[in-house]
Parts: sequence; structure tokens; C-alpha cells
Amino acid sequence: MLIEKEKLILSELLYYLQRFGDLNPKVIGAISRIKDADKVIDWLRKNFEYRLAPFPRWEALGLRKYYVTIYSNYSNISLYDLYDLFDGTPTFILRDVLNPLVINLLIYYNSSKFDEVLDYLQGEGIIYHYDIHEVKEEKFYPIDYSNFDFEKREFTGLLSSPKESFELPDLTEGFTPDDIDVKIIGKKQAKSVSSLKEISTLLGISFKDVLYHTQAHVIGKGLIVGYSIYLFKPDFRLEISFGEKETLEELSRIPSMYLSYKLDDGIYYAHVFDNSSRLLDYLDFISSLKSRDTIEVYIHPFNSKYMLTASIPYEHFQNGRWNFNTQVMMLRAEKFAKSIEKNE
Repeated sequence: MLIEKEKLILSELLYYLQRFGDLNPKVIGAISRIKDADKVIDWLRKNFEYRLAPFPRWEALGLRKYYVTIYSNYSNISLYDLYDLFDGTPTFILRDVLNPLVINLLIYYNSSKFDEVLDYLQGEGIIYHYDIHEVKEEKFYPIDYSNFDFEKREFTGLLSSPKESFELPDLTEGFTPDDIDVKIIGKKQAKSVSSLKEISTLLGISFKDVLYHTQAHVIGKGLIVGYSIYLFKPDFRLEISFGEKETLEELSRIPSMYLSYKLDDGIYYAHVFDNSSRLLDYLDFISSLKSRDTIEVYIHPFNSKYMLTASIPYEHFQNGRWNFNTQVMMLRAEKFAKSIEKNE
């Protein structure tokens, strides 16, 4: 059993890992002044569901980010079919467990032309309404392990004060990422348990080149804002929509809240993941904030019916530019509509 001092050291180390990653544990040790940081990181890898995933600075990659809500006429649409229909551009597709006709997507694209696909699906009666909003502001929050029970693999309650968001410096001015940079970020998101050597094998690129691009470009130029680090397999994700900045501060007291963004209509969204043991406590806390703000909560269990998550669409980045094809989506939408009609 860990003593309190050891828990504090672990939570501090996990904070630094979310800022700088685990590429060089000795550097993390020097920055944090934690003795034998490399051994502690190895211990975390061996004893927990250790996954380290980068968050891209998507504007620097030449991407735009769109939040889409689909109101479907069918509750059994496969999320994998939707992912294929949109040609691998969504980074998540989430179905609300309380209202399975509502599906939220976050799509990376370089324009909103994909709305042609949604218009077609609406015309075919597969969906009866949809909303598209561009993400205008995003904040990344460290997962706070200061009140994490490392034996039970769960958080023990809310934080006493709000968290502060952070991000690595943006040094991308005048810099254009290349294919290797984008592939490294995408593959590391898709295979968050993989080491850099494993990433180089998966990409078919020499380890030397992958190491250089990671150090000099991905981290050195600030193509990512930070990392999330996970020590357990979560049971659910909450999406929380609200209208006031003060609500965001309060929600950041949830230790596993890690991301928020503001849409072009002024609405905020925050994302939380955790174990089922925390769900009722979080819902109760969120309900206590409803007297000051209009708040909606979407609940997404971690299974294929309700949740699909993916990396940035790095396969679409070739020769230094994004190659999206709305026509491909339209052809897949037509095929999708026919399959729905046939099953009916």
C-alpha cells in the first residue's frame, strides 16, 4: 500500500508527464526533481492501464474542428458505419444513452462542405435535423491524480478548487508540418500504449527519423498542446454543455475533466471520463450548478454502441497537404441509405 508521500510524488509526476510526455524520463526527473523518475514511470506502465495520448494543436496542422449534433430517425445506426461514411474524419462519435436518437460528432476538416452529406441524409429521412458549429476556443486540462486511490484505481471526490488549463508554447509561426509529423501524432493517438520505437515500426519509418521529428517538430514547434495520461479503463464519458465561463471553472473541480471547448454560438462543452463508481456523484454535482446556468448532460458508456473514438485523420495528409473528398462521402452516404432502407 502506498503511503501519502508516495501518492503525492506520483500525482506530481503524472502532472509533468501530461505537460511534457514520457519521451525522456530523465528530463522529467530533472524538471520535477523526483528521484528515479524513470523507474517510477516503468512501475506505472507495469501496474496500471498506462496510456499517454497527445492533444494536437489542430490549427497548426491546417485543420478546422466542427461539432455536429445529429438527431436521427433510427436508434440502431452503427457508429462504425458513420465513421466510415464520413471517411475517417471524426475524432469521436458519441450516442447519448438516455436518448439514443441524439449522436454527437467532432469532425476534423478544412471546411464545412461535409454538410452536403448531412443534407442528403436528411433528405433520405435517416436524420430529421442536424446542427454544425465550429470550435473556436479549446482548453486542455491535466487530469488531477492528487485524490486518486492507486489501490482501487478510482478518484475519491471533487477537487477543493478549480484546475488551471495549460498548453505547450506555440512555436509554429512560419513552420509547416510534414507528413511524418502528422503521422506520428495520429499514430500515437491511435496506439497510445505504443513506445516511439513501436510507432516507427508501425509507420515503416526509421526510429532515428521518428525521434528527430518528435523532438524537433511535434514537441519542439508545439504541434501538440499536451498529453492526457490514463491509468485505468473508464466506464463512461460525460459531455456537458453550458453557457457560462464560471460553470467551466466549477466543472474543472472534477479531477478527470480534461477538455473543454467553446463553439461559434457561444456554447461551451466539457468532457469527463471516469469509473461508474463516480457517475452519480458527478451528476449530483452538475445538477447543483443548474441554478446558475442552462446545463445539459450527455452520458456515453464505453462500448461500441455508444462511443467511438479515433485519432486525427492522418491518413488524409499527403505531400504536405490535407486531401479530403466530399464526393467520396456522398457515395458512401448513398450506400449507407440503401442499407438502412434494405434493413427496414
